[in-house]
Amino acid sequence: MHIFALWHKAFRGDEFKLQFWKIAKAYNMEDYNDALDELEQIDPAAIVAFNRYNPKVFCRAFMNTSMMSDAITNNMAETFNGYIINARTKHLIYMLEDIRSALMQRIVLKRQEMEKSKSVVCPRIQAKLELEKEKATNCDVLPSGDNLFQVRYYLDSLTVNLEARTCSCKKWDIYGYPCCHAVACIYFQHKEAEDFVDEWFKRDVYLKGYSGIIPPCDGERYWPRIESNLDPPPIKIGPGRPRRNRRKDPFEDPKRPGKLTRHGMEMTCNTCQTKGHNKRRFPNRDAQPAHPQEPPAKMARGRPRKDGLPPQQTHVVAATATATQQSTTGHHEATAQPTQLGRGRRMIRGRGSKSRGRGADGGRGGRGGRGGRTTCSREGTSSSRGGRGAGEGTSSRGRGNNRGRGRPKKVPQGFGNDIETD
Repeated sequence: MHIFALWHKAFRGDEFKLQFWKIAKAYNMEDYNDALDELEQIDPAAIVAFNRYNPKVFCRAFMNTSMMSDAITNNMAETFNGYIINARTKHLIYMLEDIRSALMQRIVLKRQEMEKSKSVVCPRIQAKLELEKEKATNCDVLPSGDNLFQVRYYLDSLTVNLEARTCSCKKWDIYGYPCCHAVACIYFQHKEAEDFVDEWFKRDVYLKGYSGIIPPCDGERYWPRIESNLDPPPIKIGPGRPRRNRRKDPFEDPKRPGKLTRHGMEMTCNTCQTKGHNKRRFPNRDAQPAHPQEPPAKMARGRPRKDGLPPQQTHVVAATATATQQSTTGHHEATAQPTQLGRGRRMIRGRGSKSRGRGADGGRGGRGGRGGRTTCSREGTSSSRGGRGAGEGTSSRGRGNNRGRGRPKKVPQGFGNDIETD
């Protein structure tokens, strides 16, 4: 990554970036040379600058196959550095104590997690092996011996030796677990791919690596006391002010420490899909693009429905069903029912229930009357004065003169029937 950061300063652009990592991640010399030829066609000076950094020390094609690792970056060191980043700011003794306690717990947690696993291979290696199994379906196996095969993978033809555990693509040699070509040969012999994984990635070896423990350490209070006095070593102070800040990259963002700016990145226009400018600096902004891009679909809001439809289609399906029902209903099939919406478009419920607004008799009523008075007349006007309650006939909500809370006054039997008959 550091080599790429230096090389990319002279050769900028996404095309150079992709070609650099294509060369560095090539597993065999054939792919390595093909990637170099592609870079030479782009810019011959980039090949000269690339070879100055000694590719044998950072390209996969020159790696030692006995390491069983394909790492070409310093991510392992950076990960551990981030793991102890808070402890590094402390005094030497307390820094070592924090690192010791953190590693002591890490060993126990890693061992307990692997003990829960029932597979023969470690979980991460098993996940990578599953990807190779999916690619193995595109391989055509031609047997040449008991353990020697010729595999056709698209336009390539490779040789696989199961006894020596090698493949022409060199992935199996570097990885330590079978590649897709080897998996196809293993299935051709009706065997399991997990049996051909290197011993370093087996569950038993992993548990042996974490079988040891880091013993606990007592605090300073319980340290033994000795007779002689121990003085710290002499401190030699160099000339000048000591450096406290690290050396920053010239293109590092000052507002975000550790993050690089977008300096040197090649922009891609969303309108014409060409590099060199963005949508704001599109040369033909007024002209319509030849192939207009559709906006990306937004993620549906809410939880997924049980019927399989996305949440955003709930209202669409309901509106479609309502429109279909209205279109299928004929003009003569509609029933003439009285409206149940009262004043303010509030729902008027049935007889004897509480409702708000004007009553069916045309009078403005109350709530039936807890402790109030209900007056009914034969002219069809009903009104109630008082508090809350439900009375006979149609009652509605309102405010009367009496606002007490009491039991409603009973209407004499037969009095309400005369009103209904009238």
